[in-house]
Amino acid sequence: MTNLKNRAMGLITIAALIGSFSSFFGLGTKGHPLPIWFAICVVAFVLLILACVTYILSPNRDWRFGPDPKGILAMQDYEHRILWAAAKGMVRAVDENAGEIKKRARVFFAGVVLLGFEAAFVVAASISAR
Repeated sequence: MTNLKNRAMGLITIAALIGSFSSFFGLGTKGHPLPIWFAICVVAFVLLILACVTYILSPNRDWRFGPDPKGILAMQDYEHRILWAAAKGMVRAVDENAGEIKKRARVFFAGVVLLGFEAAFVVAASISAR
């Protein structure tokens, strides 16, 4: 999940850079000011990507990080049974978290697609403005 969150931060960084440096791609020069429709579209792309990133980075209160320590401490048995219970708890936590990770991965993919559309839009607008 940490890797997905790091990638999400990179996603919004790249989206903001594309928006900020779009004038370097040939738009918004002195002779040809940046069209308002272009600015609105770029801001919309950045906001949509920001919404995706915000969802990915938002904390999840129901997140499971491993076995229940109370259950392990309650066991008064041999060491291998405690290790077995801990391993089963970790497997259960991974299974419970898998659905949420998949949802956030789908949102990340949507953000990547939006980023591609933003980049294509900026390039297309730059070409058509010439």
